[in-house]
Amino acid sequence: MNPISIYIVEDELLISATLKSQLQQFGYDVCGSSIRGETCLEEIAELSKQGREPEIVLMDIHLRGELDGIDTAKKIIEKFNCAIIFLTGQSSKEIYERSFKIKPFGYLLKPIDMEQTKMTIEIASYQRNLEIQNTLYQKDLEALLEKRSQETKETISMYQAIINNSFMGLTIMQENKFVFANTRAAEIFGYPQEVFLSFSLENIIDIIHPEDQGKVHFLLKPGLNGYEGTKHRVRILTKDKQIKRLEASFRLIQYNGKPAIHQTFLDITNFYTT
Repeated sequence: MNPISIYIVEDELLISATLKSQLQQFGYDVCGSSIRGETCLEEIAELSKQGREPEIVLMDIHLRGELDGIDTAKKIIEKFNCAIIFLTGQSSKEIYERSFKIKPFGYLLKPIDMEQTKMTIEIASYQRNLEIQNTLYQKDLEALLEKRSQETKETISMYQAIINNSFMGLTIMQENKFVFANTRAAEIFGYPQEVFLSFSLENIIDIIHPEDQGKVHFLLKPGLNGYEGTKHRVRILTKDKQIKRLEASFRLIQYNGKPAIHQTFLDITNFYTT
């Protein structure tokens, strides 16, 4: 397996050099670095032409020049398939509200903790690969549906196999009740699928670790109010009282002509050590 490729955007040369050295010691491929957003875009474009587009971009939010890290990250995700992890020395509401729209794969606060950095990179790479895989599945399904005017039993069976064998738990909730949940979602929460499907939104929040329930209370309010597409890391208590760590995201959709919430759950428990 090829090492994870990383591009660093950091305007403090000492921090950039230290980070590059430490990442290389971990076995990562640091394919480039820059101190400005404009240079970063040019170099990633060249790397992409060479078939060496980085998987991860570690992006300092505060950059010199016309583009700050958030503006640069927006242009990167519009043109390339890179996972953005923001680096910041400040934790402010304004920064997070702007950066949420980019849908980053993580945040790292300075001074940088390398163990935390390694874990964040591994999770980001894993989720990025899953999203690429799911996108390919989606394109394959769309091609099949365009080719056939009617869904055959074979197509439906293939669709169900893909959904139920996904690494992600996939659910649709409407009027505070599940109307769909794939097999993986029930497995993650540790319940039989028929039992899991009977749960209400309140039942799901009760399963979440008490210290993390506040992170998802916005689900009890109408709409997602700016939380749509953002990722939330929460702990849950399974039926057999095991603690699992999940990365969850939520999106508003229309299902049977009515508003619904599409939820995805990724089990990241194995990325944490006890």
